[in-house]
Amino acid sequence: MRSFKMFVFGIRVFFNNITFNNIIQILRFSFKRYLLGKRVPVSAVFALTYRCQCSCVHCSVGDYMEKEEIDSESAKKIIFSLKKFGVLKITFFGGEPLLRKDIVELVSFASKLGLRTSIDTNGIFINDKLVSELKKAGIGNINVSIDSSDPKIHDFLRKYDGCFEKAVNAIKICVKNNIPVIISTYASKRALNSGDLEKIIDLGKKLKVKGVKILFPILSGKWRKKEEELLNDSETSRLMGLTDPAFVYIEDALEMVKSNSKGCSALRGNLIYISPTGEVQPCPAVPLSFGNVRDKNIEEILSLMEYKFSLKYSGKSGCIMNDGEFRKDLFIQKDTYPLKCGDK
Repeated sequence: MRSFKMFVFGIRVFFNNITFNNIIQILRFSFKRYLLGKRVPVSAVFALTYRCQCSCVHCSVGDYMEKEEIDSESAKKIIFSLKKFGVLKITFFGGEPLLRKDIVELVSFASKLGLRTSIDTNGIFINDKLVSELKKAGIGNINVSIDSSDPKIHDFLRKYDGCFEKAVNAIKICVKNNIPVIISTYASKRALNSGDLEKIIDLGKKLKVKGVKILFPILSGKWRKKEEELLNDSETSRLMGLTDPAFVYIEDALEMVKSNSKGCSALRGNLIYISPTGEVQPCPAVPLSFGNVRDKNIEEILSLMEYKFSLKYSGKSGCIMNDGEFRKDLFIQKDTYPLKCGDK
C-alpha cells in the first residue's frame, strides 16, 4: 500500500497534465529500456549555470570551477539528444537556472519534444510574469529550496537577506497558477534535532505544496570534508519516520517507491547529470565525468559510466559520496573538479 501511494504521488506531481508527446516519449523509453535492454535514465539533471545569488553553506556543487556555459543552441542539441535516447524527464539545475535568460525557451523546447520538465530554484527570481511564461512553456513542476522554517536561519544559511520571503512568495505564485511545487530541503543535524524539519513539512502543508523532498547530508561541494554532518543510525531512523507516502519523500521518489528507503538513482542507472560545460556525471554531487556530451554520443558515455561506476559500486546504498570506500577511490581531497573518469 505504501509503494502504491508513492506511485500515485509521483504520477500526480511529476506526470500531471500529460500530453500526447509525453506518451510517445514514455513509449520510446519503455521500448529502449525494457525491450532493447539499453541503459536509458528516467531523468536527466541539466545544470545550465553555476552562477547563483546565494552562497549556501551546504552547496553540493561548490567545488566546480568552470565559468563557461553552454549557449542556447548547444543546450537544445543536448536536450534533443536526451529525447532521442529516451529520457523521460529533465530538471533544469544550477547554480540558479533562472539566471539564464533563455530558461523559458529551453523549457518550451524540451516540453514540445515530449520531455517532462522541472526547475530547481531558490525562488528569488520567481514572479507572476515568469511563472505565467513557464506555464505556457509547459513546465511540469517547480522545486523551491527551503533550508529552515525560520526566515533568519534560512537567510543565514543561504547568505542572502530576504531569501526566505522570496522563496515563500515564489511558492505562493506557483500554487496560484496551478503549477505543482515541491519544497526541497536537507536533513542537517540542526534541522533534525531542533524539530525544524517537521516545521518545514508543516509550512509546506500550509502553503499547499504538492510535497516535500528531504536530502540526506552529502559529503560533497562545501560539505566535502564535513563528516560530522553525517546522521547516525538513530537520527537516520527518526528522519525515515518523517516520510509520508503521499507528501514527504527522502532523496529520490523513484527509489522510495522501489525500496521504501533511501537509495541512489545514479547507481541504479535512473539519473544522469550534465554540467554547464556538457560534462556527463552520475549526479550533481558526484564530481566524476565520463565524457562530454558535445564530443561523444550519450549512449557511449553512459556505457562507460555503467562499466566504471554503476557496476563497480552496485552493492552500495544511499549517497555514494558518503561511502568511505568510494571517497578513498575518488581521492576526495583533490581540489579540482570534476575529475575525468581516468584521472585518478
